[in-house]
Amino acid sequence: MAGDGSGIGEDKDSNSWPFRFRLTTDHLCWDSLKISPSKEFEEHILGNMNEASHKALKAWLPVEISIYDVDTCGTYPAKLAKKEKTMIEQPTCYDLEEARKEFAYSIEPFRQLVNKRNLNYNQEIGLRWSGAKAVEKLEFSVLYVPRLDLSSLRI
Repeated sequence: MAGDGSGIGEDKDSNSWPFRFRLTTDHLCWDSLKISPSKEFEEHILGNMNEASHKALKAWLPVEISIYDVDTCGTYPAKLAKKEKTMIEQPTCYDLEEARKEFAYSIEPFRQLVNKRNLNYNQEIGLRWSGAKAVEKLEFSVLYVPRLDLSSLRI
């Protein structure tokens, strides 16, 4: 967000980052970024993927992607997969067909971006498609960092 004092990124309006969200405990899980299915994610990210990638995801197979951090110009290899929510949240023995009724998308590994960018809960991030039909590529940016709340500091 321009003018928010965070000094992060550029061109952060909603048109340039059509898929954006604030990080919560639901999103960051071990070494993955968990994304619940949504119209925005399906239109702006999945809708641009090639047919082979669509088929792989439909068959619950991971798709090789590349994440380009527009703020630091770093590129990270990763995989986009569909995962049963129970596998992400709490692996147990269960009926696979029943478990697949509720799923989330997972981008992993994501810990490298969390560590490099010092990502924390309540920061807003954006993803947008930038790949070609042969290369699955997402661009990533930190769009908003909450200001330091002095009342929460312990001295």
